[in-house]
Amino acid sequence: MPTDQPLSHQARSNHARLGEFFRTRREQTRPQDVGLPVSPRRRTPGLRREEVAVLANVGVSWYTWLEQGRAIGASEEILDAISNALRLSPEDRTYVRRLASGRRSGPSGNTVSTAGGQTLGQAAGHNFDVDDSQLALLQQLVDAIANPSYIADPFWTVVAMNSAAAETFDTRLGESCLQRFFTDPELARPHVHKEMMARSMVAQFRAQSANFPDDHRFDAMARGLCQVSEAFRELWQRQVVGDSYHVDVVYDHPAVGRLSFAPMVLGVPQFPALRLFTYLPKSGTGTQAALQGLNRKAVV
Repeated sequence: MPTDQPLSHQARSNHARLGEFFRTRREQTRPQDVGLPVSPRRRTPGLRREEVAVLANVGVSWYTWLEQGRAIGASEEILDAISNALRLSPEDRTYVRRLASGRRSGPSGNTVSTAGGQTLGQAAGHNFDVDDSQLALLQQLVDAIANPSYIADPFWTVVAMNSAAAETFDTRLGESCLQRFFTDPELARPHVHKEMMARSMVAQFRAQSANFPDDHRFDAMARGLCQVSEAFRELWQRQVVGDSYHVDVVYDHPAVGRLSFAPMVLGVPQFPALRLFTYLPKSGTGTQAALQGLNRKAVV
C-alpha cells in the first residue's frame, strides 16, 4: 500500500488520536442535539470548544489542549463528562478510554506468522509466534464450522478460512478483506448494503487500531487506503468506531442468488490478536439451502 511519508513519521501518539477524535465529534454535534440555542449568526453547524467545555465542566484552555493532542492527564470521570457532552455511543466511549489509557484488549505485542514465516500482525512489546501446529489447530477450528468462517488479524488479513468462505465470499488466505473491499469493485459489488458494510468495516478497523497504539502500520494502512478509496477516506475522517458488525450481510452470489447472514465476530482467547468471523444463515431466507447447494457444486 503506497504511503506519502516514511513509516517512522506515520505513527501518531494516542494523545493526537484522542484529540482528533474529540475535535471531529465536536464538529459533528449540533447545538440543538445537546439543548443549546442556535443563533442565526452562528458560523459553524457544530459545537464550539467553549460549549463542550461548559457542558463537560472543564476549563476551555484545558479542553483546547486536549484537542490539540497535548500529553495532559485525563481521568475517567473527565473523559466520561466530555463523552456525555458529545453524546458518544458506548462503543465510542470504549474507544476513547482505550486511547486515553493505552489499554489493549489482550496482551500487547502479538505477532502472528504463517507457516512460511510471513508476519500478519504485530504490536510493540512482548511477541509470540503461531507455529505450524497452532495454525493447523486454527484451520481445524474453521473447518469444523459449516457456515462461511475465517480467522483474521487486526489488519483483516486472513490467517485461516474454510472452503465455505472461499466459495461464498471469495475469501483469500493471506489477503486483507478490508483492503480488498475498498480496492476491488468486483469484490464489493455483490454486497447489497455496500455503504453500511463499508461503514462497519472501517469502524471495526479503527476500534482495532486502539488496541495496538504503538503499531504504526494502522496509520500506514489507513493512509494508503485514503489515497486510493474515496469511500474509505470519508468514513475514516468521520471517526466511525465499532467492535462488530451492525448490519446483516446480504450478498448476491453469482451462482446461487441472494444470501442473507447474521455476522458474528468472536475473539480467539489463545491468540488475542486474532478474531473469528462467522456468518450465520438468516432463517426464512433460503440461505441455508443455497449454501448446501453451493457446497455440492464445489465438491463436484
